[in-house]
Amino acid sequence: GNQEIFSRADIAIGVDVLAEDISFDNIDATRPSVLNALQPDEIAFVTSISAHSSVFNLSGSRALRHFVEIIRIGRVCLEAATSAASFALSGNLSFSIFVLLCSCTAATAVPTIPVLGSFLYTQVLLPVIGLSLSSTDDAKDFMTRVPPKNDPSVKYSLRAYRRLYCSGLLRAALPAIIPQFLYLICLGELMWEFDSPFVKDFCLHSLDGDEVELLKPPISSIIRCEALRDYSGPAIESAGTITLAALAMCTCVSSASYLFRTESIRSEPPWKRNHLWLGTLVLSFILIAVYMALVLEESSMAALSWYFYLLFFVAPFGCLYFCEIVKRMDQRHEKRAVMMRRLQFETRLGMWSPKESAHMGDGMNSNRRENDSPIV
Repeated sequence: GNQEIFSRADIAIGVDVLAEDISFDNIDATRPSVLNALQPDEIAFVTSISAHSSVFNLSGSRALRHFVEIIRIGRVCLEAATSAASFALSGNLSFSIFVLLCSCTAATAVPTIPVLGSFLYTQVLLPVIGLSLSSTDDAKDFMTRVPPKNDPSVKYSLRAYRRLYCSGLLRAALPAIIPQFLYLICLGELMWEFDSPFVKDFCLHSLDGDEVELLKPPISSIIRCEALRDYSGPAIESAGTITLAALAMCTCVSSASYLFRTESIRSEPPWKRNHLWLGTLVLSFILIAVYMALVLEESSMAALSWYFYLLFFVAPFGCLYFCEIVKRMDQRHEKRAVMMRRLQFETRLGMWSPKESAHMGDGMNSNRRENDSPIV
């Protein structure tokens, strides 16, 4: 009977009434009221059945003071786990969009997605940062909010589903789009750095002789070269590696937006409530730098222009700002939902609260009998 009730509850807590150290030795067993009372073995059996499906089994009524703290920890863990799962889904969706956009690139050479870099992104960076997000502490006014009920009959409307899907898609799309522009810059400059004779022979036919002798031809004339369709070399591989690293940088920095599901990071520093996330973020940057140092060709980063570095380091913060804008749009709906749940909670609390009058209290006191049972 308790299985269905506990399944709808946020946290099921069982209290063992036998832990009160109630003595049965001084009870007169010949009294009729005691003979009809429950025996200790019977109560132990009933208690074990009642608390079978509970997450926590507390000992005695003295442990009831821990209820608020248990509920607070449970709600904080649920909120943090939801944020961590949202980040993991968004990161994998960004990678899927990134792979899809690679086949739609404006360059004639499709980016090469490294296998090692893909493994590092999907199997190391996303799980590590996601797990660190699950240890976020609660806000000061967290327990004053009324959470949604764990009821399967309560469902989102079609408009709410559309809003959730659109916000999730927008937050995952921008980190996958920006690296595509960085790939075009990398491809043009690395092709000229590593294989300039090939570029002069096959990609600069439309330019005059004076323009060919320039120090660096326009990037557009290189990335749209038809000869690059069948080309394979260190320039394309290095450009693909840098592009994937840019995706990882954008995703790691954007994870700060998932620390607080509905709050803005402007309210307080993101590392204040989660020091573990800050450590994993720094570790992720180190892993990305080590990966690029091991995989890239020598002098690849030195061949890139200053505006590439500007975009490479500014783009992650642009993604973070965009995620905060999208979250701000969801925050208005969430605040309205919290206010509505608060109103419903207080309304039902007032409807179902016990109301005792003076004559009812007197009647109850006059009819009250002494309880001879050893269990109160």
